[in-house]
Amino acid sequence: MNEPFAYPQEPHARRHHPRGYADYAGYKPWLRDEFVFRCVYCLERETWYPSRDAAFSIDHFDPQVLRPERNRDYTNLVYACTRCNSVKSAATSLLDPTAAGLGLHMRVAADGSIQALSKAGQRLIDLLHLDVNPAVEVRREYLLLLRARRERPDDPVIRQLFVQKFGFPTDLPDLQALRPPLGNANAGSEQNCFRARRARGELEETY
Repeated sequence: MNEPFAYPQEPHARRHHPRGYADYAGYKPWLRDEFVFRCVYCLERETWYPSRDAAFSIDHFDPQVLRPERNRDYTNLVYACTRCNSVKSAATSLLDPTAAGLGLHMRVAADGSIQALSKAGQRLIDLLHLDVNPAVEVRREYLLLLRARRERPDDPVIRQLFVQKFGFPTDLPDLQALRPPLGNANAGSEQNCFRARRARGELEETY
């Protein structure tokens, strides 16, 4: 059964590395696949928003205003909901999810609240307002859905709602069709994008 708010214990290891787009927006399809269609900070998913991926954006971990030379550096880009991206703004000295396992610094409790396990975790929680509403309410809502699914596994309505909310987006990006101007430094990674895996029948119904 899914644990949608379990922060990883290990740093995120990048699967893709496209290069050369003139506008950093060109990296968004890659980042959607890279970070499994959810915000790297709050773990909310595209499928939870009416506007789907339009509610998500590219966050420059090292802010553009401070490190303009990293504006189109894929290793500086992460996938974030617009709320987290907006409040993060130009903040620095934060936990980098590609360098630290966020699960070592914070965890989500059964009631939807979030607890810091370190000072760095507390700073991230405070900065991104992760332990106040609406973030806490959202977690409670989806934890309740998970509980309903566990307690009533044969209920077809609950199952349908569960698949809609915890399944993959219908518009999985076709990374195999994309041609980054300077190629993909992780050559061949696009063969294992989620769309390719779905075509091969390898993709689970939910995650």
